[in-house]
Amino acid sequence: MKLPEPYRKLARAARDAGWTVTRTPGGHLCWQPPEGPAVITASTPSDRRGVRNGRARLRAAGLVAGGT
Repeated sequence: MKLPEPYRKLARAARDAGWTVTRTPGGHLCWQPPEGPAVITASTPSDRRGVRNGRARLRAAGLVAGGT
């Protein structure tokens, strides 16, 4: 699955940590941790705020990605 540039490092870190990253039927990204609820983010961030909000939601869900 091709991801937008701002999410590539996060997706790599997520997969390394055992998360699953898929697209929803509506085109959003679904980040599923090994345990706990899924996190849904936009797949086409239109501004930096969208990317920062997505990163914050993933961090709150327990994803630790160095340098992001």
